[in-house]
Amino acid sequence: MKSRYLLTYFKMKGWRLTLAVMYLLTQIVIVLVECHTVNKHLQIATFYNPLGRIENISTNSKGLMEKELLETLSKKMNFTYDITVSTDVLQFGFPGNESWSGVLGKLARKEADMTISFGPVSYPRFLSFDATVGIFRDHVVIMIPHPESGIDTSGLVSIFSPFTWILIAISLVIVAMALWFVNHFQHDRDDQINGGLLILYILGVTLSQGGSLPQKSAVFRMVLGAWLLALIVLTYAYTGTLKSRLTAPKHRFIINSLEDAAANKKIMPFVVKESSVQEEFMLSPTPAFQEIANRWQDHPELLLRDSNGIVDLVAKQKNRIFIGSDINAGWNIESDRKRGGKCRAILLPDKLVTRNNGLFLQKHSSLTAAFNDENLRLLQAGIARQIEVRHSPSLPACSVSSLSTHSAAPTPLRYDQLNAAFYILAGGCCLSLIVFLLEMLCYYWKRFQSRPIIV
Repeated sequence: MKSRYLLTYFKMKGWRLTLAVMYLLTQIVIVLVECHTVNKHLQIATFYNPLGRIENISTNSKGLMEKELLETLSKKMNFTYDITVSTDVLQFGFPGNESWSGVLGKLARKEADMTISFGPVSYPRFLSFDATVGIFRDHVVIMIPHPESGIDTSGLVSIFSPFTWILIAISLVIVAMALWFVNHFQHDRDDQINGGLLILYILGVTLSQGGSLPQKSAVFRMVLGAWLLALIVLTYAYTGTLKSRLTAPKHRFIINSLEDAAANKKIMPFVVKESSVQEEFMLSPTPAFQEIANRWQDHPELLLRDSNGIVDLVAKQKNRIFIGSDINAGWNIESDRKRGGKCRAILLPDKLVTRNNGLFLQKHSSLTAAFNDENLRLLQAGIARQIEVRHSPSLPACSVSSLSTHSAAPTPLRYDQLNAAFYILAGGCCLSLIVFLLEMLCYYWKRFQSRPIIV
């Protein structure tokens, strides 16, 4: 009986010991998962200030985000660091013949352990480097000059295309010459009209001022009637288009989409050289993306060292745009507005690409798993989102929502849209020419019939 009691006692004590050991192991695992301490001194690569301390480069939104992120990671994972900056390109860089350029070149040459500058993972980067999970999200957007409001003096002329205006001027000269010709060969001297009065009448009718010009000649009336019918079409087309422009939405954008920029050869798109955005366009099979990428290749002056001063470049000429991350583009627009007190640029609402941005490490790095786990913890705890919100413009004053509904740039009326007026004029002139010839034949036939016969 006593032995059975002792056996039961030792069994219970063994179970308690087992549970205690399991609990201790569980706590150790939890601590290891939560901490992921590195306990090393790392070389961290960046191309932004304030960490990079780069001359002639101002601090932007991404630079502040990566600074706070690095401070958070170093405290949680217990590592120290030195900052290294690429000397060739202030961006991630592209693969070259021997090595990558930019901060990725630092990783490839093992001059840095990790980039604190965050970016999307492309296929070439995936093959050459380790990447952590995406910790921040951004969008590729288009920055354009702030749209002008209303209609200026040139808008009164641009209603018709230049070719249409030339045809109207030629028609006016032809009608004036035809009426003068008909008037000059009038047989009834009482019906002839002074040349100056005739020109004044034509200008008065053309400018919708009216006038009175009594004339019995059928040819004269036919030419004038054809011109008046053509003027009705042209006048209604002009006044109707002018009214629509005056009552249409006041703000007009130079482009409404990337497709508009690709179709218009005059549009000059700026981009940061060897950035993730440029790489995105180079690798994309989309025709509009390829067209813009080819334009960058043909015009190297469109490739910028950095995005500082991009608002000045875009605002100076109306055919310039910038394609880049909405984080930095929005930051530059708001900073420029605070300095100058007005909006000089704006972002189109359509997002070209949405990207998840992570950190990059050397290929097969022993640190990748630890940084992946810590980034996931920051995401799940909402810390990454707090960092992003803290350094992003919350309610940008320079936005499409602050404007009235925008529309595309007005298109002038072309000849093929107004050819009916010129057909009427040409038909009337041809018919009046036939009548004029018939009148001349009749006149000379009557003179021939009434000639005196000498016997």
